[in-house]
Amino acid sequence: MSRFTHILAFGAVALLLGACSGSKAFSKRGDKLDQAGLYAEAAEMYLQAAQRNAKNVDAKIGLKKTGQMLLNDKLSAFFKQMAMGDKRADAVAAYLDAKAYVDRVAYTGVVLEIPDHYRTDFEKVKAEHLVDLYTEGQALYEKEDFAAAEKVFAKITKLEPGYKDAKSLQDVAYLEPLYRTGRNELESGNYRKAYAALTRVMDKNSAYKDSNTLRQEALTKGQFNMAVMPFTTDRAQSALAGKVQAHAITALIEVKDPFLKVVDRENLDRILEEQRLSLSGVVDEQTAVRVGNLMGAQAVLMGDVVGFQEVPGQLRRSTKEGYEAYKVQQLNKETGEKYFVTRYKPVYYTEYYQENKVVLSLNYRVVSLETGEVLLSKVVEKLAEDHAYYASYDGNKDQLLPKLNGNVDLRDNARREMRSLLNAPREVKPVATLLNEVLRSSSSSMASAVRDEVTAKLP
Repeated sequence: MSRFTHILAFGAVALLLGACSGSKAFSKRGDKLDQAGLYAEAAEMYLQAAQRNAKNVDAKIGLKKTGQMLLNDKLSAFFKQMAMGDKRADAVAAYLDAKAYVDRVAYTGVVLEIPDHYRTDFEKVKAEHLVDLYTEGQALYEKEDFAAAEKVFAKITKLEPGYKDAKSLQDVAYLEPLYRTGRNELESGNYRKAYAALTRVMDKNSAYKDSNTLRQEALTKGQFNMAVMPFTTDRAQSALAGKVQAHAITALIEVKDPFLKVVDRENLDRILEEQRLSLSGVVDEQTAVRVGNLMGAQAVLMGDVVGFQEVPGQLRRSTKEGYEAYKVQQLNKETGEKYFVTRYKPVYYTEYYQENKVVLSLNYRVVSLETGEVLLSKVVEKLAEDHAYYASYDGNKDQLLPKLNGNVDLRDNARREMRSLLNAPREVKPVATLLNEVLRSSSSSMASAVRDEVTAKLP
């Protein structure tokens, strides 16, 4: 058995001994309380003792005795409430409290008895209580106090699942106010609020009345269609305009706002071709507005690539001086014993460094096609860079040490840094990968701004 296994076994034994010790302590407290006639308190002590140690026989015996006495008190309270006639709810609650105590004790293996006549009485008073609740719930529903009605029907379904149509009425009491809210918000032109309320209805019951039709109507009336134009740039970077557009479209779609609809890219390209703009590019707002109107958009996202720079770095290398540690065997002439000493020989190793960088700057704006107003105008500047810094050595890498002030550097952090350099990654992200990163981050910023500044204005 391993040392670790010994530790685990010892810990388990310690926990078991602790639990047994605690169980005995609770059991002794129970004995004292029982002797003093405080059987309710004693029952709780015995219960905790039995829960801590299922093999504590004395605790179980004490719990069987005092627990039954406590249960009898709870059953007596139930009988008194039932005998009063008009306290059905309190009687039901008292019996359920007694039953919950029986179930709690049963987890320890101790069985407490509820006489059959109490069960019979409970079923009778429960049936009467259910009638009372159902009548109350119906009255609240007729008054259209849906929140209160839902709570009452929830009590019924918890007390007896499947009782008449209580579950159905509970659902309706929840759904109807939401449905009415959605319908009223739709009539008032508050399409987002209508959509939100009707979505909650459909999450509960997708077939509730005409909620699906109304939700679709709210979406259709409140939807904001946007066309994303290719960004203008110089001829040397003409391919970049399409990439910016594609990433912007993707980012807007990923916003997952049902009211923000991005015009289909293929239809946009077709209209650009028809307008003979595919080669020249959309160069001004007037042209963009014309194209957007042809597509049935309410706004266009357009802009310019203000700055773009790819900086693929050259791999730079430099030769460094260091030391390699090695062992030399020595002989103690007096004792004849052999021992080893560490020596250091000067060596050379190589450090490498390379850095790639991409910088992108965009000036974008959202133009309303209904008013001609510039709804949003911002500049986004993004930088993506990556570098590789590592070392290589042809000798024994594990014994390589750096040089400091002409001597071997034996500091622990110097050793760690050398190990880190020797094991560092040797690949740097290519500029194509970095370009995609800046395009994604730029587009994500644009999409967030469009969502926050434009769609927030929608009803």
